Amino acid sequence: MQVAALIRRGTPAGCNGRFVLDEGGWRDMAAALSRSTLPLLGLWSDGMQVHALFMEGTHPLLASVAVTDGRYLALSPARAGVSASERIVHDLWGIEAMGATDSAPWLDQGRWPVTWPLHDRPPPAPAPPEGVEFTDDATMVRAGGTVLGHGPAEGDFNAPCHLRLGLPGERIMQVRSRMGYAHRGLCARMRGATVAQAARLVARIDATATVAHQQAFAGALAAMEGDGAGGMRDVDMFVGELGRIMAHLDTLTIAAELLADGRFAILAATLLEQVRQACRDMCGSRLLFDVLPPAGGTERILSIPPELLMELRAGCKALQRLFWRPRGMAMQARGRGVLSADMAGQWGIAGCVGRAGGAESDLRPYMVRPPGGWPDGYPTMAGDVAARLALRLHEVETAVEMLSRLDTAALMTASVHEYGSGEGIGCAEGPTGPVWHWLRVENGRVAAWWCGDPSLLLFQALPQVLSGAVYEDVPLILASLGLSAASADL
Repeated sequence: MQVAALIRRGTPAGCNGRFVLDEGGWRDMAAALSRSTLPLLGLWSDGMQVHALFMEGTHPLLASVAVTDGRYLALSPARAGVSASERIVHDLWGIEAMGATDSAPWLDQGRWPVTWPLHDRPPPAPAPPEGVEFTDDATMVRAGGTVLGHGPAEGDFNAPCHLRLGLPGERIMQVRSRMGYAHRGLCARMRGATVAQAARLVARIDATATVAHQQAFAGALAAMEGDGAGGMRDVDMFVGELGRIMAHLDTLTIAAELLADGRFAILAATLLEQVRQACRDMCGSRLLFDVLPPAGGTERILSIPPELLMELRAGCKALQRLFWRPRGMAMQARGRGVLSADMAGQWGIAGCVGRAGGAESDLRPYMVRPPGGWPDGYPTMAGDVAARLALRLHEVETAVEMLSRLDTAALMTASVHEYGSGEGIGCAEGPTGPVWHWLRVENGRVAAWWCGDPSLLLFQALPQVLSGAVYEDVPLILASLGLSAASADL
């Protein structure tokens, strides 16, 4: 039997598309996953149940199972991408994934005041460790060579994570990661917060993808209230594409600086600053924090000055010429940090990074149809740094065209209203990939919440992406992926 059919045999729950399975049903679903291609996008817990999010076509499908004796059957043997989620569930709740492929902590570095902080009765934490021990593969031990560290603090704005890189020669053979440096305890801070308070926290999960997080959270609220079309308005597409322009220009600027392409870096940074100033003038926030309900409840007309759109069009053409010129960024970045379609499928990676490797993974055409429709996708590419940067530049151009087609005079945010009780899930296509938010509200306050961000999957794929790279290429590869440790660690 197909996985989706096994899930639907469960009991329908409060959230549309969610079904509660018994232990036998969860076990059957886990066994069928190894023979299925149904994408598994995330896994989390609310303390009483464990939930798994699948994508059936263009619609979310959720399976839940009650936690029995603090355990549940792991799904990571069939879907590698949920391994980190299983580790996070154990770190926060003390709920064990039986048969998991990896049980090492993801967030807890042994320095929390308690163990399992979201558990009803969190036990005291043991004495903090004196240091971190890494175990090398037998192949690496035999090869010998050098072990170099990258992060978590490099004196710049890179994502705070630690990578232990094994180089028996010039190329990286082994990658070990250590996460948790950017953990802010958002799951605990969300519980008991009003919807408006929670929305302000959501907007600050990741500055480069703040609009996507706001959209997904608003979509979850709309789904909770039975509005299936929640989040599919012109205003959402307007601010979404505006945020995409800023995020991609920021990534392109960083990559150009790393590749010592001063002309490209200066032009991209100039365009980025112009867009940020326009956002400040339009809604009072350079980074578009709190522009959508329920955090941004002030009605306002959103518009981009026509002269700025003209400058962006001309600037994109100039960036394209610089990018593809002989000895330009495209030539320098070619063949570095490959993330192929097969690797994207293995880890469940979608969005811009997946599309750069040839994977079909763009949710925007299914969520809203702009005037004139969405432009054609970019040709299938090799999945390397050059492909990812080229796709980001292409998406800046298409976003500018989308903004120019919208009737800006009609764009206005909705007012805030009171929320009762319910449960819902929402999604938005962020600059790096799809962003998911699920929440349960009781009497106007958040009772449970989860956020799924593409960075969690990308960090897990790093050992494959960095394999064979030279150490000097690591910052460039990481920048092209658009990693956010804050989104992965929450």
